Amino acid sequence: MHPLIEVSHSSDPRVREYQSLKEGDLARGIDVSCPHGSFICEGALVAEHLLASTYPCRSFLIARSKLDAHRDLLERAPAAAPVYVADDPVLHEVVGFKFHRGLLASGARKAPLSEVESLRVMKAAPALIALEDLTNLDNMGGLFRCVSALAPEGTVVVLSPQSVDPLYRKAIRVSMGHSLRIPFITLQDWAQAPEQICSAGFELIALTPDPDAEAMQGVVRGQSASSRKLALALGAEGPGLSKHFLASADRRVRIVQRPGVDSLNVMVAGAIAMSALFRPGG
Repeated sequence: MHPLIEVSHSSDPRVREYQSLKEGDLARGIDVSCPHGSFICEGALVAEHLLASTYPCRSFLIARSKLDAHRDLLERAPAAAPVYVADDPVLHEVVGFKFHRGLLASGARKAPLSEVESLRVMKAAPALIALEDLTNLDNMGGLFRCVSALAPEGTVVVLSPQSVDPLYRKAIRVSMGHSLRIPFITLQDWAQAPEQICSAGFELIALTPDPDAEAMQGVVRGQSASSRKLALALGAEGPGLSKHFLASADRRVRIVQRPGVDSLNVMVAGAIAMSALFRPGG
């Protein structure tokens, strides 16, 4: 295992990016070695996803009481990633709250893709999930977990610029680390997103509670006349998809539900739609 680096007080500058985590996720630890910023992973399970992802692992911070439990994970840490260890009370002071998982890891963000690179990624994907203006961290994290479970391997998530960052600490935690494994891109010119998605070879399916939309049962892959790949678009809870996105979609689809129920949580609706579209009959 890596030599352990002792942290004896919460103000130690070597663990600055782990300090006061509840104060926000704004670009932590930006320096010459991490020009695009970093993100924080909580717990061993999420750290495992970090190690298996394409994001560079920067460091670990672990409570002394958890060393034996996570020794195997730490032995697989990259040589360049220091392992900091602190007594439990010191670790709690560093992060700013009682942190019972006992292990945190820092990862380095990647450079954002250019428009040309983003279009290339979309064209190569077997399926797309387009998320318009999702600002709730729980929904964002939960949807990434749904994509991992229900969408085809290699599915790419396409985000509007107003959507919350999937690498925010809470989003990573709720996703159980899957936001580190599922590729995602942000299209800055969102008004062009429907056209770009369709030109990349996809049939764009917009999910809406509108009773005039066609029922999901008629749009499962086995009944679709289109040979194009599928792109599923979801909007934020409340406003839903924009009028522009709905008007630009190839098909507007609703989930049939009991009368009197306004709509489903976007994560639940997304899971139902992914299961129906990508895994019909099972």
